[in-house]
This record gives sequence, C-alpha cells and structure tokens, in this order.
Amino acid sequence: MSLTVKLEQVRGCLEGVLPAVIATCAADGTPNVTYLSKVTYVDPEHIALSNQFFSKTLGNVRQNPHVQITLIHPENGRQLRIDARFERSETEGELFEQVRAELDAIATLMRMQAVFKLRAVDVFRVTGAEYMASDAVPPAP
Repeated sequence: MSLTVKLEQVRGCLEGVLPAVIATCAADGTPNVTYLSKVTYVDPEHIALSNQFFSKTLGNVRQNPHVQITLIHPENGRQLRIDARFERSETEGELFEQVRAELDAIATLMRMQAVFKLRAVDVFRVTGAEYMASDAVPPAP
C-alpha cells in the first residue's frame, strides 16, 4: 500500500474521538486484533500508540514489526487503513507526557482512571495510508 492519504489530511482520525483497531501477527502467523485507546500524530511519517494493555500485541510486534491500524474519521465515518512498522517505545519525555495527559482525559471521561495507566508510547513509521472503500456517513449538520 502506498501513502495515498497524508497523515496531515486525517488529523481528525488521530484525536481519540473514536477508538482505533490494531492488527498484529505472531511469527507463526497467528493474528491478534485489539482496540487502541489513542493514536497520536507525531509527524508526517510517524504515529504513536498508547500502550496500556499490549502484552500480546507487543509480543507480536517484537517478532514481526509490521502492523495494520484501522481508524474511523469522526466527521464522516470513513475508515482509514494504515500500514506501519514499529520503531521504538518511549517511557518518558515530551511525547510520553503529551499522550499521558490525553489518555488521562479520556480515562476521566470514561471513569476508568484506575484502568488507563500508560506504560509506554510506541512509535511507528507509517508505510501506507488509504481510505477503505465504504459508504461514508454524511457529516453532521
């Protein structure tokens, strides 16, 4: 997949309004699919994922760094598919603190402060991004 959609054009998908889905694959081919609390725009080539519960996902990424992430645009319902490759985990610093603050806000709204504890921010290089074929939901008035 090529980068037919630029990350700057889909920043609305990266605001945490709707949960995203990540698909990984173990070395033996066993798939794992789970929800993401937060996908964050880092720069035109990178996204960061909040890592709170990722034991199986992280194990798969260590064996096979390629992932696929599905996001839903909150304004029109279109689904965006992102192919990415794991680069690194951060457990401190500016990006970590930014994601922790955003995740704390989400947790407070959901009354799940004790559950949403950020362990790391996993940074991925985006290798492809495109909208999936679908009937888009018309924008809200």
